[in-house]
Amino acid sequence: MSKDLFRCNVCSDVHYGVSGPEACPTCGQKNAYVRIDESEARYVMNL
Repeated sequence: MSKDLFRCNVCSDVHYGVSGPEACPTCGQKNAYVRIDESEARYVMNL
């Protein structure tokens, strides 16, 4: 399985893995992660 980037729709926490976490470790929102591409991850993380 390949890993992808995921972003929380509530707090914009970025996660790298096979799937997004069930609950965001930053804000606690459940099922809030969506798959994003590398350019969006860099923008969200101010890189």
